[in-house]
Amino acid sequence: MSEMTNTARPHAIVLGLSPTGLYVARELGRCGVPLLGVDRDFASAGTSRYFRRSVGVWYEPDSVALLQRLVAYARELPGKPVLFPTSDYYIEFVVEHYAALNPVFAIADGYAEVATVLMDKMKFHDLCARHAVATPGVWQVDSADQIAQFDQIPFPCILKPTLIHLARPYLRGKKVLVAADRSELEALWRQLPPASGSWLIQEIIPGEESGITLSAGYASEAGIDTFTARKLRQYPPGFGSASRVISETCDETREIGRALIEAIGYRGVYGTEFKRDPRDGKLKIIEINPRPTLWFYLSHAADKYLVQRAYCDLAGLPLPPQREQRDGILWHYALKDFASALFYRFKGRGFIFGAPDVSKGGRVKGRCWPVFSLTDPIPFFAELRVYLGKFCRRLF
Repeated sequence: MSEMTNTARPHAIVLGLSPTGLYVARELGRCGVPLLGVDRDFASAGTSRYFRRSVGVWYEPDSVALLQRLVAYARELPGKPVLFPTSDYYIEFVVEHYAALNPVFAIADGYAEVATVLMDKMKFHDLCARHAVATPGVWQVDSADQIAQFDQIPFPCILKPTLIHLARPYLRGKKVLVAADRSELEALWRQLPPASGSWLIQEIIPGEESGITLSAGYASEAGIDTFTARKLRQYPPGFGSASRVISETCDETREIGRALIEAIGYRGVYGTEFKRDPRDGKLKIIEINPRPTLWFYLSHAADKYLVQRAYCDLAGLPLPPQREQRDGILWHYALKDFASALFYRFKGRGFIFGAPDVSKGGRVKGRCWPVFSLTDPIPFFAELRVYLGKFCRRLF
């Protein structure tokens, strides 16, 4: 890509300006790809030099207005711009408006249909069952009274939204709700607001969170390029997003994820999460995200340029060569990881999981961060401002 002139590079539109969108912008921006960032409200990635020195950023909360602006923008360009949704909200936006967007944008085929199945936790569980991929036990319940009919539910268990972005305002930073017994589960269920969508009950796989392995990839007609890693810690503790991850070759994780992606015919960027169940020894899949996720910058630091590969494929450019991943590269979301470490140090006694073994990934050979960058420093201070604002609102 570095040998092309800027005029030869189609534009890329990054939908969602969280640290995940920042990773996409940096990987493409360093190659000189013209970038437009989009979000509903201010987000730290919008301050990146790769947007400021390129097309810029739109903050558009209205989805209908955004669709009109995007289509008009694409029609003014000489070639189809490439669309990168980086959050569940924007995946739903692309899926819902696929018929209007596809004629004027280069979009991964997976967003035509398959992505919605992967995002819906119940549909995803059914999909895995059809393809003989092991998962945690799941029960779909429509009311609190129905819970009594499922006497096989093991406790403690978790209550999980089928579409997490609908429930995010209710979860307040969490990804799931934990119920210690049946009465607590029924009480939690009765408190769920209708606007949060449908929910399911899922069993908890025992074992510390450093037993979670990850696989990322880009699937195209040319094959699947993959990258694997180990989650060492997450925030919130137990059931949160990654805060400390190390690149590690995990063959079984890669192959199960690759086989499932091939079987369902998904095309696009994806990230998977697995955990080995000590009760039966099986590696069980937790989820597949049909988009880049928070820890994806680690793949770039470990020499696996998945978003760059996706861009070239969708833009009709020669694919960059596949490289072997570098193991031992540590990705560290310092603010969140510090909070998680403090929890296990001072409040972890009696927690559902033991403290994670952060040495599990072996010797650290390099480091990277989701936001901090000496060559693109402003997003770090913007992200710090966001966190300080949240902290102050909780205090006052």
